[in-house]
Amino acid sequence: MATALVSSLATAGGALAQTSAADLSNTQITLLERLVISATRQSKRLLEVPQTITVVTQNDLENRVVRDMQDLVRYEPGVSVDRQTSITNPWGQLNSFSIRGMGGNRVLMMVDGSRIQERITDGSRDFVDTWNLQAVELVRGPNSVLWGADALGGTVAMRTRDPADLLEGQDKNWALEVRTAFDSYDNSWRKQVTGAYDFGAVQVLGSFGHISSQEAKLTKGDPNGGIWNSCTRPAYIRCNELFPADTNAYNALVKVVVTPNDDHKITLTGEYFDRNTVIQQIWDSSSTQGAPTTTAYNSTGYPRELDMERYRLAIEHDWQVGTEWLDSVKWNLSYSPQRRITNSTSYRTYSNRKQTVYQLRDYGENFLEADLQLVSSFAAGPTFHTLTYGFDGDYTQTNYEGRNETWSSLTNSTTYAYNQGFSFPKTQTVRADFYIQDEIKLLDDRLTITPGLRWANYRITPDGTYTGLTGYTPQAVSSSELIKKLSLQYQLTDAFSVYAAYGEGFKMPNAQQLFQSSSGIGNFGLVNLVPNPNLKPESVKNYEVGLRGEFEQGWFSVSGFYSKYSNFIRGLQVAPGAVLLPSGDWSMYWSDNVEAVDLYGIEVGAEYEFYENIFASANLTWQRGTQQVSSGAATTPFDGAVPLTAVLGLRYEMPEHGLEFELLTTLAAGPTERASATAFKPDGYALLDGYVTWKPTENVEVNFGVQNIFDTRYFPNTLTGYATTAPANVAAQNPLEGQVGPGRTFKVGTTVRF
Repeated sequence: MATALVSSLATAGGALAQTSAADLSNTQITLLERLVISATRQSKRLLEVPQTITVVTQNDLENRVVRDMQDLVRYEPGVSVDRQTSITNPWGQLNSFSIRGMGGNRVLMMVDGSRIQERITDGSRDFVDTWNLQAVELVRGPNSVLWGADALGGTVAMRTRDPADLLEGQDKNWALEVRTAFDSYDNSWRKQVTGAYDFGAVQVLGSFGHISSQEAKLTKGDPNGGIWNSCTRPAYIRCNELFPADTNAYNALVKVVVTPNDDHKITLTGEYFDRNTVIQQIWDSSSTQGAPTTTAYNSTGYPRELDMERYRLAIEHDWQVGTEWLDSVKWNLSYSPQRRITNSTSYRTYSNRKQTVYQLRDYGENFLEADLQLVSSFAAGPTFHTLTYGFDGDYTQTNYEGRNETWSSLTNSTTYAYNQGFSFPKTQTVRADFYIQDEIKLLDDRLTITPGLRWANYRITPDGTYTGLTGYTPQAVSSSELIKKLSLQYQLTDAFSVYAAYGEGFKMPNAQQLFQSSSGIGNFGLVNLVPNPNLKPESVKNYEVGLRGEFEQGWFSVSGFYSKYSNFIRGLQVAPGAVLLPSGDWSMYWSDNVEAVDLYGIEVGAEYEFYENIFASANLTWQRGTQQVSSGAATTPFDGAVPLTAVLGLRYEMPEHGLEFELLTTLAAGPTERASATAFKPDGYALLDGYVTWKPTENVEVNFGVQNIFDTRYFPNTLTGYATTAPANVAAQNPLEGQVGPGRTFKVGTTVRF
């Protein structure tokens, strides 16, 4: 293992590449394993990158029996994933990653360089199963020069497993792995089989997995509504419960890696993901528990279904050219259709009729992506240059269908309504970006200066056949942006280095923000959602400085950042000309730009082997932020800023017995300020988790974990969007108690390798 790591580091040009495997401590081997590939487009050691990046390895995923993408970032302060629990989005689904207070679509999510589709209102981006991942890179801050739009707050770059991950260290040309795991949080049961075969110049991997689960258990929730002290739900579905759910998910991966010689590597990938969740919405906010009237009804059934699909076909070619002016060429082409489909059937009994209402909401993005990367290196006087440059582009077809079908016993007929929900037209988006980065080394390689530029271009064209609101015909939108970056890193001594970096990013509006145009939203059906064709792309200027140390027994990294966001896009704000309705709603809503958001903070990471095979680790973040809605408006706190949060760890390895023990504590302060005086501010909390990994034989591994050992009741300190009080209908439809953190949960996983 150590020899392979040293070999891979030699490719990256790392300083430790000349070290023999026998000279490396366990800590150094761990450091070498955490290579950054996606975020920098080249293999580099983590501490050589002038940016705050965390790599979650496959070993981390297995030892902690990671359940989903929320579980993935449990020990990453400043990175979080929230869960939807409202009655309008009742599947208990995970939304998206939030990095440094920027969530939703402002974080670029990729699998092997291919994009994950965006979320729309009542949507999500949870299209990945963690069990086929080799590593996950969490990039804090903009990364738009190398990867383009959407990397505004950060990047989550996921890499899938290769055949070599199974075949490495084998004394035969095949490998088989069987894995299973159980998690008491949602009674999830996972099963997966993965095999690999080495034909010589061709290696093949195939994997297929299944997971079954139920709704998450909110064991620490208050059934009576907690601080809201209001739960008007019936006795059989209290405010600390999610609707009964059954989920089945399938994940398959096929990879063929062809290496005809040392200069060429061709990878063919096929990936399939499908998660289906069916709930029984046993209580509906519009129904009654007594005798129905002509406007209220008894619900005799309300099944709702969510299906999330993602497919990917990709080809990648890595060519080590080795000429005087060109080191390597890497290109890939991928096609990835993705859809999020919800449907429901509500069976209703009124005083004068029966009614069946079927609703469909179908949102998808089909990506055709191309990427060309070239690397050239050369000496120029006392400097040495490594140029990374190329083209990154894609064509995306965005589709949305919202349809209602209503059958009534009065007429014994079905009526159809189209362009329902948060409706917007089909669109075609073309991105065409050119980028260049120059890594300049001088002063005997002690100083590294890295400037970079990206010329980003996009055009969003709506479907001309769409019939929206009268007077709001969607028009094509296009823009070009020149994105810049500059970083300096200086090696003070063999152990210490400092860096300073400036980076820019931008995020173009999506189709819903630009073009949504529908009516009939709200209590009285009088609320319109109107497009805002004048929306500007969001942008950020980010400044970061850091100090790092790397020693035989460990490492540390301390960094500070300041991010200045402009034209921040907010969803569903009151539109100009809107009228206040008797329901309390305004007649028109749209998306608009906020003048400015400023965010600053400190991030710390460290690990140290203070005694043989005993390791201590620490990760910490602290953030503050402000926002200004418009020029001249009052400045208010930015709710996305993460309060002081630390994760401290202690790990003890007993290799002679095949055992590893780990304790992790999360210490989180509650927020002290919010934009609204009535906003709910969670209290601080402390959690303790424990994990045990046991390898009774070379081919068998058992992982066991207990999260929240002391069964602490808490709300995540990143929770926003809730007030200290709520009217009865809000308390029932979107209870605060639905966001309570998990109580004590148990997980166990087993891996058998042949």
